[in-house]
Amino acid sequence: MKYIIYLILASQLMACASASVAQKLNVVSFDEKADPANLQSIGNIEGKDCTWYVMGYGVGEDPTVRNAFMNAVNQKEGSLVPGQKATTKGSPLKLVKHVAVEEGGFNAYVATRRCMIVTGAGFQ
Repeated sequence: MKYIIYLILASQLMACASASVAQKLNVVSFDEKADPANLQSIGNIEGKDCTWYVMGYGVGEDPTVRNAFMNAVNQKEGSLVPGQKATTKGSPLKLVKHVAVEEGGFNAYVATRRCMIVTGAGFQ
């Protein structure tokens, strides 16, 4: 019985393991010929990729930096409700400056929400 409890605790800890994160990237371009001098700034942008966990078990795929970047580029805004489709806020970005990537979310022990969050200055 004692070993089963250890296995359950170990599986929950593995589900909550930290993902590797990149921080403070100077420029990320999504267009081959993007010239910041010819682009229009749209201000601060944010992209998130989030996953819910119930009792340590993921409801969907783990959040990734790639999906957070794609949501930032396509200006998709997610929701707090699992499974709800993201809404688009504007046209796709061509360049993001001063990029920061971090983990976010919350942990209520029974239900957890893990997010990868990308922020920066967007240009179209």
